[in-house]
Amino acid sequence: MRSIARETRREIRWIVSSRLLLALIGSAVVMAAWGALAGASSAIALVVQFEATLRLYKENGEDVSAALAAPAGVSGDASQQNIGNPLRYDLDQAVQALTQTHGMGAVASTLSLSAFILLPVIGFVVAVYLATHDTASGSIAWRWPETGAVRLAVSKSLALALTMIALTAATAVSSVVGSWIAGPIVAARAEALASFAVPGPDVGRTVLIAVLAASAGTTAALLGLLVGTVTRDRTFTVAAFVLAYFLVPMLGVADPRNMIPLSGEGVFFFVGQFQPTAVGDLHPSLGVAAQAAAALIAVVGVACTWRVRSRLPSER
Repeated sequence: MRSIARETRREIRWIVSSRLLLALIGSAVVMAAWGALAGASSAIALVVQFEATLRLYKENGEDVSAALAAPAGVSGDASQQNIGNPLRYDLDQAVQALTQTHGMGAVASTLSLSAFILLPVIGFVVAVYLATHDTASGSIAWRWPETGAVRLAVSKSLALALTMIALTAATAVSSVVGSWIAGPIVAARAEALASFAVPGPDVGRTVLIAVLAASAGTTAALLGLLVGTVTRDRTFTVAAFVLAYFLVPMLGVADPRNMIPLSGEGVFFFVGQFQPTAVGDLHPSLGVAAQAAAALIAVVGVACTWRVRSRLPSER
């Protein structure tokens, strides 16, 4: 156990002493800034939409007070909704969007967005570099006999998991700072809606979102560790993954990317038109189990690859 802990610290020291640390810090800032901008833009757009609907009601002589007091009357599913009371619906959407710009709402919306878009990509890229730095520097010649394939695989996996947890936490803290800037600006624009304010996600849901976001990043990182270990290439591997992740359409229920919205169904916090949903009618627990299985397979695959490559005898 002490050997694994020592090797894990060695991997973390390499990350901290390399340029990856600056890249990770920059990634946290970018994700937080993107989340703050997206949240503020969404909130202002929905406030404008409500104001436009309100003007239309007034111009047509509708009873505004009655419409605001009545429920939105939404029916149908996500693909086709029927809205009986557009004014109340737009009000609900606007005040819900305002929760993205302060407190737990800012953290929840930023991490939900990052879990889909950036954390898996960042995790994969960091893992490829972590998988190849030993062979690139030549240190693998003495790490093979000293560490062993299993300890090497486990220590790199633990280092990646801790890195993704730290990155998620840093993004959450940065998003709070971003909300201090964006929040007052949006609040001033929507001052008339202050009396309709609703609470955002609670602490429990926000923590669960953070866990799911870190899990998505860690799973992608472990898969990246396996791919990087097999290919021993950085540039082509990273470029191919990034292009495939963003440009290849969802391939169906079995697509690994589908496990992210599936595991976070009913938990991730999105407001407005961007409401990602999983493909297929599956239970969220299947998404969690699939990610856990992928992570385990990746770690075992890395250990097997190193064992074959180093020609180490079977450990007893």
